[in-house]
Order: sequence, then C-alpha cells, then structure tokens
Amino acid sequence: MNIPTNFIAFIIVLGFLIFAHEAGHFFVAKLFRVRVLVFSFGFGKRLFGFRRGPTDYRVSLVPLGGYVRMAGDTPEENQPANPDEFLSKPKWQRFLILLAGPLMNIIIAIVFVAGLLTMGTETLSIGTVVSSVTPGKPGAIAGLQPGDRIVAVGGEAVDNFDDLKMAISLQAGTPLRVEYVRNGVHHTTTLTPERENTDLGPIGRAFIYPYHPTIVGRIMPGSPAARAGLRLGDRIVAANGRPTPEYPAFTEVFEAAKNGPIALDVQRGASTLRVTLPPAPPDDRNGFRGFIPPTEIHKYSVGTALAESVRQNWKMLRYAFITLGRLVRGEASMKELSGPLSIARISGEMLRRGWLDVVSLMAMISLQLGVMNLLPIPVLDGGHIMILLIEGLFRRELSLRVKERIQQVGFAMLAALMIVVLYHDVITNVMLMRKG
Repeated sequence: MNIPTNFIAFIIVLGFLIFAHEAGHFFVAKLFRVRVLVFSFGFGKRLFGFRRGPTDYRVSLVPLGGYVRMAGDTPEENQPANPDEFLSKPKWQRFLILLAGPLMNIIIAIVFVAGLLTMGTETLSIGTVVSSVTPGKPGAIAGLQPGDRIVAVGGEAVDNFDDLKMAISLQAGTPLRVEYVRNGVHHTTTLTPERENTDLGPIGRAFIYPYHPTIVGRIMPGSPAARAGLRLGDRIVAANGRPTPEYPAFTEVFEAAKNGPIALDVQRGASTLRVTLPPAPPDDRNGFRGFIPPTEIHKYSVGTALAESVRQNWKMLRYAFITLGRLVRGEASMKELSGPLSIARISGEMLRRGWLDVVSLMAMISLQLGVMNLLPIPVLDGGHIMILLIEGLFRRELSLRVKERIQQVGFAMLAALMIVVLYHDVITNVMLMRKG
C-alpha cells in the first residue's frame, strides 16, 4: 500500500539532490565559459526542452536527478585547439568544476538543517540518566547501572538521549569508551553495541533505557486526552491498574489496550484522581491519543542556526567516516549500507510523517552524497580530482592508457559494490514485506 508514496518520495529526495549536484557542475562550468552541450533534468529519452546558445536544456524520461554534458570532457572528444572545451581549460578550473557538484550537496545539507533550526525543532526532554539496563546485554556487560548519568561516548559529549542513541546506533560491534557519573564520581567503561536489524536498517543497541517520567506535556485540542481532562504537568502514576512511573511501562499498557479505553490514575499537585482515556479515531497519530511527553523547542537566529548546522553536519560526517572505517577494517557488514529500495522506503516513511522530516532526511543524504563523491574513487568526482592533483604534483599528464585503466578499475569496483548493496537491499526489503 505504501509503494506509490515511497516511489514519489524517492523521486523527490534523490531526484532533487542529484539534480542539484549536477547544477553545481553546470554553473561553475558556465562561469569558466566551458561549452555545455546538455543540461538535463532526468535521464534517458528527451521529453521536451529548449535550446539557448550551445546548450540543450531538457527534461528527460527518468526523473532521478540529471546530468551535464560538456564539450571535450573525454580525451577522445577533446580538441585542444578549442578553448571552450572542458579538457582544454587549466587544471585549477577543471578542479573547481569537479568540486562544485559535491560542494553543492554539502551546502544544501548546511542550508536545510539551518532552515529547520530557524523554524524551531522540537525534541523530547529526555536526559542521559539511566533508568534500567537489560541483564546480559551490552549496557549491563559494561557495568552500567540505574542512576548513572552518561556524559560522553567515544570521546563525544552527549547532552541528551538523542545524542546517546545516535552515538551507539551507528557503531554496532565497535568497542566504545563510555564516560559516566555515578554518585558524583566520574567513571569510564567500554561498551560494545549489539547489532540489530530494524525497518530502517541495521543499528547498534546497548539496551540502556533512560529515565523518562510519565509526565504529560502538550495536549492536542479536541483529542481524547483533552476530553479526558488531562492537563499539562499531570503525572500518570498508573494505567489500567498497572504502575507506570515511566513512559516505557505506560507504552506497554497503551499498546496492550489496543484502542480500548484506558483508566488512568493521575497525580495533579497534592491530589490523585482517576480519568478515562477514551478510544482514538482511526489512523490517529497524535501521540498517546492526543498528548505527548514534555518537549524542548530549540529555535535559532539565522547566524546561530548556520553555525549550529555546520556543527551538526560535521558530527554526522564524523559518524559517516567511522562507518566507512569499520567497513574497510571488516568490522561492519555491507548490510549497513542502504540501497535504492531502502532509501525509497525510508523516504516514503518520512513523507508520510511530514515535509519537515523529508527535509531533514534530504539534508542527511545530501551530506553523504557530497562526501562520498569526494572520495578518491575513479569514476566519481573525487577520482577525477585525484588524477588532477597527481598530474599537478608531478607536473605532467598521465598517459591516456593509464587513465583508461584507472577508470576501468574504478568502474569495476563501483559496479561490484553496487551489486552487493543491491543484493542485500532486495533481501532485506523482501524479508520486511513478508514480516508485514
């Protein structure tokens, strides 16, 4: 049932980001007066467009990104006597043209995150104090106990549970140095997250649960929670007769009740009262039938948002390189890389949640797309940049035969990687469909 939404979201997310990448190449090529033959949105057969000067601006059949074709961009086609061809330009200009695509993706990531921060981001108010630890799991093996406050993971400070969860989830199977405070004393330990497959791909888990008291935050007007008389600041001490001091216990009762009424014992100030949470309408997504836990809203000015966006993107970049390093060392599985089906499924889920979630996902993918294209892998922009740097360092051109061999090896490596990722992607999504 979600396939159409997933497909539309996939086109929106990857289509825009790849086209923006190519637009970066296009604008810098035009800046240096390179003759651009084709600037296309989409691939395949030309549907419609117009010609201005030497450039055919077109819309093509397959709407997944686009491409730029420049005159003389291969040794076979280049005519050195023509100064407006790509390979006839100085190396520093070709370097900037190649760099512009990945740089555009990185700029998009920074601008999108900054835009979200200026609009205001809402997060659950959950700290890093441990409430419970599952026996026999990584957190317990590391010696963590209820009441411990985790302050850093892998040398990175964690200010809230989202930071803690991110640091652990991206490093399945990797020993992590964890710093925590117990009874006012600073301690360190080593924690190795356990790998777990989820709908959004494999993640690392420590089975540590934060202290999250069952306090009522925002209440949606006209919702079942509002009709039950719940108020901001109420604390739910029991649900259907079961003690619920924290949200995990309440969530279990909430899910077990399905859509039946739930009797709540609510502490309000010095008094305790009982209210009944009525059933929710079909497809209701308003938290717990219209109320959510306490949240924090972070809203920044434009300048502060840009600085915070750079910090957050740099943090995500570090996590991305950690994952790559684990892959190179054989500590991670190729299953941790998302293929097109997984990207489509995740994009569809974000689209169903709302446009802000789509923009957040696009920022994350754009950053990864930009950085991956800068890796010194032949065929990618980074591979071409690497060849330019080698030629500049040795002050001579590599032979055409050497360049061809480099490109062939790079293409073979990339094709092999794509086949492996696609194989795992298909298997993972088929298994999810069977489970669903």
